[in-house]
Amino acid sequence: MIESKLPRLAMSLLVRDEADIVIENILYHADQGVSYFVVTDNGSVDGTREALEKLKTDINLHIIDEPSQTIDQDIWVTRMALWLYENTDAEWVINNDADEFWITEEESLPDALFGDLDETDKSDIGVLYCSRFNYLPSDKDLSNPDYRFYNNTIKVIGDLDPPNGSPSDNVLITLQGEKVISRLDGLKRIGMGNHNAVHDACSSRSKHITIAHYPLRSYQQFKSKVVNHGSSICSNSRFGPGINWHLRGWYDCYKRGVLRAEYDKYVVTTRLQELLLNDGVIIRDYSLLKRLQKFDQYPVPQIRQEQITS
Repeated sequence: MIESKLPRLAMSLLVRDEADIVIENILYHADQGVSYFVVTDNGSVDGTREALEKLKTDINLHIIDEPSQTIDQDIWVTRMALWLYENTDAEWVINNDADEFWITEEESLPDALFGDLDETDKSDIGVLYCSRFNYLPSDKDLSNPDYRFYNNTIKVIGDLDPPNGSPSDNVLITLQGEKVISRLDGLKRIGMGNHNAVHDACSSRSKHITIAHYPLRSYQQFKSKVVNHGSSICSNSRFGPGINWHLRGWYDCYKRGVLRAEYDKYVVTTRLQELLLNDGVIIRDYSLLKRLQKFDQYPVPQIRQEQITS
């Protein structure tokens, strides 16, 4: 493959109190060939903002501070994409969340993107949709005092089918919606949740890139996310009740004092793990474990746990 043909790839991230995962996220994707990062920090108080500043010494990273507690994600992510288009020579942008890791079996993400485009008329493609899979923790994983998010090796590859035939209320043991990589030239708007994009060119599906999603980590992090995002989404009059309905439900659990029980519902017990493995709903995937562990020693400001648990 001729390297000069590889697309120049950037990444946007919208973060708020993600100190437990954001460093590994950026270092991993830089190692995978992402050249530019633009991060909107939405008023983090747990050490995330300080960690981002530290990363700027080693990574081509631009930070936008957004204090508004309104979770206008579509607007802010579109703003980051336009900033990249106007201020860098990046050609494509991965619209990312801190708990998502874009993976490929190719040499790098630009190699994988080039492969996807080379299999089509690449000038006609503006948006690539990529499959996404949840990686969940077991109760045994979480009991380890050295637990980190990358110890989540339970990959969900199917939908939970309860034995009584009723629909499952476990929104994490299910196949997830796709996310998009977008060509910056011709991009009009990124949709809510990075699930779609409005573009002058047409769209296609990636054959070479998938996404590892770590939606459930420690209870402290889960509670922080629910309080931060739940309060913001409920106060934003732009969005109806169908937008982020699961976060609204979790926020209601928090207000009713039953959030811990809700969290425990999503942790995979040993017995459930056996059943799901036998049913082909999950597999054990260790492929990212060592790839992410190597970034663990990066010197970053200490996470302020008292802010997360408050």
